[in-house]
Amino acid sequence: MQQFTLSQAAAWTGGTCTADPVITSVVHDARAAQPGSLFVAIQGDRFDGHDFIEQAVERGAAAVLTHRQQEQYSIPALYVEDTRQALLDLAGGYRQQFDCPVVAVTGSVGKTTTKEMIAAVLSERYQTLKTQGNRNNTIGMPLTALELEEDTEAAVFEMGMSDFGEIAAMAACGQPNIAVITMIGTSHIEFLGSREGICRAKMEILEGLAARGGIAVLNGDEPLLWEQKDRLFGRIVWFGRENPACEFRAEDVSCQDGVLRFTMIWPEGRCTVQTASQGEHNVTNALAAAACGWLLGLDADELADGLAAYQPVGMRERRYEKNGFTIYEDCYNASPDSMEAALRALHDMPGEHKIAVLGGMGELGDYAPEGHRRAGRAAAQYADRVLAYGANTEYLCEGALQAGMNEQAVQCYPSHETLVQALREIAQPGDVLLFKGSRAMQMENALKLFLGEEVE
Repeated sequence: MQQFTLSQAAAWTGGTCTADPVITSVVHDARAAQPGSLFVAIQGDRFDGHDFIEQAVERGAAAVLTHRQQEQYSIPALYVEDTRQALLDLAGGYRQQFDCPVVAVTGSVGKTTTKEMIAAVLSERYQTLKTQGNRNNTIGMPLTALELEEDTEAAVFEMGMSDFGEIAAMAACGQPNIAVITMIGTSHIEFLGSREGICRAKMEILEGLAARGGIAVLNGDEPLLWEQKDRLFGRIVWFGRENPACEFRAEDVSCQDGVLRFTMIWPEGRCTVQTASQGEHNVTNALAAAACGWLLGLDADELADGLAAYQPVGMRERRYEKNGFTIYEDCYNASPDSMEAALRALHDMPGEHKIAVLGGMGELGDYAPEGHRRAGRAAAQYADRVLAYGANTEYLCEGALQAGMNEQAVQCYPSHETLVQALREIAQPGDVLLFKGSRAMQMENALKLFLGEEVE
């Protein structure tokens, strides 16, 4: 991060400061504070950062950002109305100091993969900053923006949400030149009411384009996006597999041994590309990444090299061999859309039997029963056996049975331990095992138990 003064931060946030020290880093975890840090005291559901101000002071923090207007501290303070909003405003003011292009990415499914693919493509030509891990909320995203440096030539910010207004706030902070929407699914439908509501929340990302005359990169296979094409302002680049009107399309798609290959049709012709993936669902993500690279001046060779350099991150789409089994680990999160895509990828992997070890899916609200039934129907189509754990998985099993799966082939379990015990009795060397579920299900722990590894 480039240094700034507390008075600059006050100007960006509309707050008042008691002194004007130089700030060399911004943290919201007191344990990360050090000399030169501005400690942002965030009040959350379980913890209030204000309770850790003294810890930040002890670690040498230069100043504190606080909304406790009446409190005084032993280090300089920046007083604001709301520290969460102030963090966004602070990062927005800081971002204005940089002229490098910024790409913002959102979507119900595929936003992290697309973010990583875009970063891999842009890195072929530019020094690129990207969101690390899943820091895609109204705290993590502005903290990423605060990592912009003088030598940063491009940035890719991932933006997630669980309610209306969150993406709008992050878009105002990040001020993107290009905004990408991967797809509209059913994630967070509990809070947003419908797919139309989810679409409306995702479309908030376009609000950040107004200040910079930016470009929208949108999924033309998504009817909820495509039907708005005549109502959207500014330049739009469409990508998709099914819609022939898209500028970026794919033909001759194949996926084998963890490598996705296809012929990309784009405004400058045709070229063959490949990227690491366990399934064809990542074609559209790769097309979105290529579109962003093209808009920022990359040629065909750079686009192809960037996509070839992409590697999955975290607990997403990891495929490996262990103890005679092919393991497909995709445990970071799950929705009905991503569950179906993972099951389809499982089906396409070579192996004796395809076993789906599935956890429940969260934040579906009233859609939870049908969302789980939908996953169960996909499991019946693409897997030989299903072992399920967690809330609402009885509906998943119900959907599998309704789709024709044998009663002996699908079962719910009350714990990771009982699930793994059954899995050990069923699975044989040569089988392919998919582990997937929402973050709260911690299906990676079931995988560790099955492999005999230590569970933290």
